Amino acid sequence: MDYELKEILLKAKKRVFSNLSGENLTRLKGDGIDLRDIKEYEWGDDIRRINWKATAKTGEILVNTYDEYKRLNITLIFLASSTINFGSKRLKQDVVAEIFAYLLFSAFKNNDFCKTIIFSNKVLKEYSPVRNINEIDMIVKDIYDFNTIGEKIDYEKLNEELNKRYKKGEILIFVGDFFDIKGFHIANKKHQTYSIIVRDEIEENLDFEGEISFKDPLLQKDEEFFINESIKKEYKKLLKNHDKKIKEVFIKNQIDFTKIKTNEDVYFKLLELFK
Repeated sequence: MDYELKEILLKAKKRVFSNLSGENLTRLKGDGIDLRDIKEYEWGDDIRRINWKATAKTGEILVNTYDEYKRLNITLIFLASSTINFGSKRLKQDVVAEIFAYLLFSAFKNNDFCKTIIFSNKVLKEYSPVRNINEIDMIVKDIYDFNTIGEKIDYEKLNEELNKRYKKGEILIFVGDFFDIKGFHIANKKHQTYSIIVRDEIEENLDFEGEISFKDPLLQKDEEFFINESIKKEYKKLLKNHDKKIKEVFIKNQIDFTKIKTNEDVYFKLLELFK
């Protein structure tokens, strides 16, 4: 197994299962649990469960306890576009694999039903809910190694596929770079939906000048460009407008979202999204 892939899996497993200071990806929203009791805080309790009203009255830190969690139905969707196979210091696809490692280990820890789909213009590969922790290594490896060259996302077909599979509310988590947003929408608003945008610093800033050779990952053609300040300025303007449109689409479709760059800490960005 690739050294970096091993590092991804070991780091994700350690962080998810160590449960340090209550900072973990243990639950998504809307888990449908009932309050059972209030007890004194103990080391390792989730700090998000602190009952501040009871704490203020007693002067002791008290936390809520709940009846057993209902198992959540989660589907992780890797949007395998050709542009995901890019990165300056680290490939975006490697970051996608790390994201899936955290989410899959978290779902396994919670005993949730978590399916995985790799999608472009159709379902390229799918995995049943994980029943054995060793299956997570296989899924993450497949995402890490998956050949995305020449792939383009068809969001209309994606929505058709989701509508065909899920009639009731599902937790859907999309992971991709979202450079193409045309046709993206969620027809079933009952789904609880998240989107994770993965980008590289160079894509955001173009912090270089001069001639550059570039291979179009979709058409697989070699191109040469000359980058100067004027082109950089225009590019940043286009990207800013594109990301503004993405934000509008997500808000319209009631989708929580975040952006993770290849040089950022994936774990803490996910904590912010799912807090």
